[in-house]
Amino acid sequence: MILEKRKLNVDPKEYLKIIALFIANLSFLKIIGVFEEQIYGIINIPEFLAMHIVLEFLGILIFLMTYVITYYTFNKNKRFRLLIYSSTFFISGSVSFFHTMSYKGMPSFFTASSAPKATNFWIISRLIMAIGLFVAAIIPANKKTNLKREYFQAGSIFVTIIIFYIGTFKQHLIPSMFVDGQGLTQLKILLEYFIMSILCITVFIYVKDYVHTGNKTYKTFYIGLCFAVFTDCAFTLYRSVYDTYNLLGHIFNIISAFFIFRAIFSYNLDHPYDELDKANERISKYADNLEETVQRRTAEIQAVNRKIMEDLEYAKTIQQSLLPPKSLNIFDTKFISEYIPCEKLSGDFYNIHALDEENLSMYISDVSGHGVSAAVITVFADRIMKPTGLFNPKENIISPSQKLANFYEEFNKSDFPDEMHIVMFGAVYNIRTKTLSYCSGGMNVLPILVRKNGESEFLDKSIGFPICKFGEFYNPEYKNGCIHLDSGDRIIFYTDGLAEFFKNNSLLKKETIIGIMKENRNNDIKLLNEKILLVIKENTRRGYIHDDDITYFILEV
Repeated sequence: MILEKRKLNVDPKEYLKIIALFIANLSFLKIIGVFEEQIYGIINIPEFLAMHIVLEFLGILIFLMTYVITYYTFNKNKRFRLLIYSSTFFISGSVSFFHTMSYKGMPSFFTASSAPKATNFWIISRLIMAIGLFVAAIIPANKKTNLKREYFQAGSIFVTIIIFYIGTFKQHLIPSMFVDGQGLTQLKILLEYFIMSILCITVFIYVKDYVHTGNKTYKTFYIGLCFAVFTDCAFTLYRSVYDTYNLLGHIFNIISAFFIFRAIFSYNLDHPYDELDKANERISKYADNLEETVQRRTAEIQAVNRKIMEDLEYAKTIQQSLLPPKSLNIFDTKFISEYIPCEKLSGDFYNIHALDEENLSMYISDVSGHGVSAAVITVFADRIMKPTGLFNPKENIISPSQKLANFYEEFNKSDFPDEMHIVMFGAVYNIRTKTLSYCSGGMNVLPILVRKNGESEFLDKSIGFPICKFGEFYNPEYKNGCIHLDSGDRIIFYTDGLAEFFKNNSLLKKETIIGIMKENRNNDIKLLNEKILLVIKENTRRGYIHDDDITYFILEV
């Protein structure tokens, strides 16, 4: 609750208001004194203890919330007052807790609970609060410090422990404050008057701050201090720890704590937003003449953005035109595919084509990244992987491993950035022998074979390396894997967007894919694809973050 001061004319009415508040509270206590015979009484112990616990714990909660606010907002503005506030409310709130637990009639709190023990903790708590608020008040409002708040916190904890130890185990070191059967000692009453004097001085310091700044936060604060004065005033009058004056003092304490908390809360949490609103108003005054310029520049940016989006749509159309049809039937070998980019352009790509009347070639690739740069690489990959002379009997059928080795060599001759790389899986299927030869170019997810009889396996027998700019340092070996297929067998080729577990996020688990393919192995391949798409949509609705391209195709022998 720190505010910058600005010069205002002192309004005498503010001093009159604070005097009126004091008079009102004094009058209230005087009325109680006049009608003491009708009002004063000793409250039933269980009932008083219940009310005492509720009131004390409410006060302790408010104190500790005030401590939390001041402690954690100190790093934002480095105001010295906040450090004093945080230590004051931490120690005072903690010692109030010791007071509550030590109250006469409560169970033993390390040592036997008693009125003298609880009174000692109470007077220490009030002394710390009064002195702490006074010290904070005399510190200039704008004074900042580079002191570490952790040091103050450690000191507060140390002081709290010392107070607890002495008040619990060394009570004889503390002068008597309350004598059972007699009431308050003269020392206790004098200390209460001392606390009231310190609080009165602090009240007028904050009244002065209010009339010099005009900020109502100070007003709320000094009202809370006024009730704190009468809290201690009530505690000079009680004769029994269960009487009416004692209860009245606790009620005054709650009212005081609330106003102080409201003031600190208002400044540290409400005040920044108020200042932000004022700043926005000032900015709006200067920004009015910029409206036309901003509108013009916005229109220009929107036009450029529309052109970029149109170009991306054209590029998307071109890229997808290079893909094979979603449903293919080549020499009685069926294929079905899905291609779901996470942006306009994708880094995933695949192709399926006939090499001759007996051999079908296919590959699927995943370029690092997304967007335009990745899409450009896919076009390069397709140019390298797709044969140039289809059905040319003079052209030898190149195996997948040879094709990937050639691709690795060509990629390293290019001027692509060093960080760019491609993972790829290539295969050639011979429809006469029903043999599939394949090779992985560092593909991080392997195709899954589900046979007609329900058996499944991964195509993991090949050796390969990602397509990357390592040619100067490493010449990888690519070796084919080979597997025999039977009619009705199906293989799903896919990229990691479909099944990779990344950032606690997996669209489909590999076990799920296998399960879907097994359950639908006797269904048409189009129905199988619909089942996979349905699961993808369901998972997307459940919160899956679609941050990678999803590409797959299924081969059915």
